[in-house]
Amino acid sequence: MRFAKENISIVVLFLFHIIGAIGLTTNYQSVFLALTPVHLLISVTILVWANNDYSMSFFRAFLVMYALGFFVEVIGVQTGLLFGDYYYGKVLGIQLFDTPLLIGVNWIILALSTYAVVDFFNFKPFVRLVLSSAIMVMLDVIIEPVAISLDFWQWSNDNIPLQNYMMWFLVSLIMNGIIYFNGLIINYKVGFGLLLSQLIFFTFLSLVL
Repeated sequence: MRFAKENISIVVLFLFHIIGAIGLTTNYQSVFLALTPVHLLISVTILVWANNDYSMSFFRAFLVMYALGFFVEVIGVQTGLLFGDYYYGKVLGIQLFDTPLLIGVNWIILALSTYAVVDFFNFKPFVRLVLSSAIMVMLDVIIEPVAISLDFWQWSNDNIPLQNYMMWFLVSLIMNGIIYFNGLIINYKVGFGLLLSQLIFFTFLSLVL
């Protein structure tokens, strides 16, 4: 049953990202952009479903990570002190305090998938936390130009400050710490599938948009 879940999850994730990437380069771009919130919700649902972990510790960590991801973005948008001066477009859906409610879900998706991949190699805890956080920052480097082009968010003066990446690393480190100290074991195959599908998605779009 678990093997079936893994395979179904990986296939669905790749199909969604490939179809989405192609759709965003067609005349139906606006339709595919409108489906972005649905895409995020499906991705995180697949991660939870395939993981077979429905314990209180898992969902407690999930909620804490969501709150952290959402509220650092609220502070960031409202003050410009954390990531730099930026604002969100309408693509990511319903907003509260000028911040998409789903941005916390996006942080969870990235944290769980990168940590799952690094955790597979059974590094020492410090290396595990630092490496998974560094991968999240590298992923953000790839995401930024695509996100700007599609109006997920915009930077003042079209300038992405260094502090954005520094804060990404710090928030990622805290999130990965939450995963580690709660003893969460993420399905590494599904995590790797999600991470790779996102890399393909954003790399392709960065080349064609």
